[in-house]
Amino acid sequence: MQARLISILLLATVTFTACQKEAADPLTTGPEPVPYRIEKDSIETGSFLGIAIGDEAAAVYPKIQALQLSKGVTAMNVVGNIFSDLDQLRDRIPLYEYILLDQNRGTDTGVQITIKGTSVSAIYLNSGKKLNQWPEKEKASASVQTGEHVNALFGKFTSIRKNKTYSSKFERIFLMTKNLATAYDPAMTQSPQWYFGYATGPETSEQIQVHFENGKVKKIRIDHYSQY
Repeated sequence: MQARLISILLLATVTFTACQKEAADPLTTGPEPVPYRIEKDSIETGSFLGIAIGDEAAAVYPKIQALQLSKGVTAMNVVGNIFSDLDQLRDRIPLYEYILLDQNRGTDTGVQITIKGTSVSAIYLNSGKKLNQWPEKEKASASVQTGEHVNALFGKFTSIRKNKTYSSKFERIFLMTKNLATAYDPAMTQSPQWYFGYATGPETSEQIQVHFENGKVKKIRIDHYSQY
């Protein structure tokens, strides 16, 4: 997967990948990617999956949470959920499964942190390098490590930011993938779009984009994926 600074794709598996894979050996061969057909629908009146046009963002969130059981939705991505003030994120960081830290201009050394359940499950740089801790060469007490409890991240980030070598990585803090098992984050109201996906059959899936304007649902787009 490319750096999730760019996007999170659900074309084939509708699985929310939370880290950047290391580049495959260029000599490795395998089956060609399976081509998919995409059919697109959108609605601007009525409702879909219980989400109605005009619904407030805060009212939409529990409806998407309910899709965990009915549709197998496992996570939701929040577009434009970007911040520069770490101090405001103490209670919000534990609500997310995927966090990206980087400079304003974007770098290969941006840090991608994936949380599974309540613990850090993976750490990657945007370059694709996998780490056991970040910063890589700092002592454990001054770095984020795999296995770290999500509630410890704010304190670790605060400590790391004080180090001039890494402080620029907090110029942009992306809270990208929402943990649907956790509470609503009011800042999500400012997002122009949430999206999620689920399988509809062995070879079919759907990606749902909920578009907002002024904190209310303006449009719902449904992309249907199926193998040719």
